[in-house]
Amino acid sequence: MKITRMKKTGSLIPLASMADIAFLLLIFFMISSIIDIEREIPVRLPGSETIQIEKGRTFTVWITASGDYYFDGRRDTAHNLVSYARYRLAGDPGVKALVSADRDLPFESVNGVLESLREAGVYNIVMVAKKSRGTGTNE
Repeated sequence: MKITRMKKTGSLIPLASMADIAFLLLIFFMISSIIDIEREIPVRLPGSETIQIEKGRTFTVWITASGDYYFDGRRDTAHNLVSYARYRLAGDPGVKALVSADRDLPFESVNGVLESLREAGVYNIVMVAKKSRGTGTNE
């Protein structure tokens, strides 16, 4: 009696469905990465055309193009700025310092004033800028 043996067939991997699986995985990862983006919270912010500053709660430090400091209406030094800022801070802990610096002044001079104010403990600092007239350039 002759017994015929069956031929062993090799295993086949269906390649047609692999492209579908890869495509679905790609879509899954794209969608799940979008979910981590921070959502915008709808908040109605107040509008203002000008800043209203309370008198007595601010003091201004002017820095000229030559690097001279002016505060309290007179020319002074950075060391005295620290003393003056501490004096104003003692009277009102919420005092704001307005820094008006010449536009051609090197940043090191402005940074010196900011460091002096930080040393005095004044952290509410406003850098004053001139509003442009809509030409796209600063004046």
